[in-house]
Amino acid sequence: MLEATGWRQVGVGDWSWVLADQTDAMAARVTPFDPAYRLHAQACLDGPPNRWLPKIDAILPLRREGYVVVMERLWPAEEERAAAFCAALGIRNDSGYAPPGDLPFSEADDHLIALKARIQALIDEGAERFKLWGGSDIRPGNVMADAKGQLKLVDPVFVRGLGIVEAVRDGRHDLLMDFSREALEDFMTIPPFQPGEDTDALRRRLSEVYAA
Repeated sequence: MLEATGWRQVGVGDWSWVLADQTDAMAARVTPFDPAYRLHAQACLDGPPNRWLPKIDAILPLRREGYVVVMERLWPAEEERAAAFCAALGIRNDSGYAPPGDLPFSEADDHLIALKARIQALIDEGAERFKLWGGSDIRPGNVMADAKGQLKLVDPVFVRGLGIVEAVRDGRHDLLMDFSREALEDFMTIPPFQPGEDTDALRRRLSEVYAA
């Protein structure tokens, strides 16, 4: 629908597709399933504003638990500066990123201090809500920049997608109870899942787990 009105795809991530409008002022992050980013986007929308967070205008519903986040257009950040920002934020990464040694960061301010508290609150909320919660995903790849070069933390927390896949394969319904069968069917349409026998087999296994 967005593409029919002139929006174009400008990025693909592990959980979503990103489109930009004709003016390059706005972006739309489209995902059929990503409960972790939903927590982050809602926190950005609810405020208070923080200069290190993207400006989000709306969260629009899609089918079931899918949604579109309408937000300011962002671009890749310079990696060394993004790494220095992550180090200055001081939140341990839980997804495997190991930051380099001490990196100077001259832009730290009260907003950065407030951001650390907000991200920690998200981490704690996710851990209470989801058995397959991942935690912090603070790393340079999840830092972008606006048109003026201001760094923005775009995706700081995560649910363990691989853990969901493993739980389906192993029949661990106890680990999947935070999600409906329909939501997990939508999970299997995010970008990493390609059409083919492997995805079809995982869907069949999902049906067996929820039928048991």
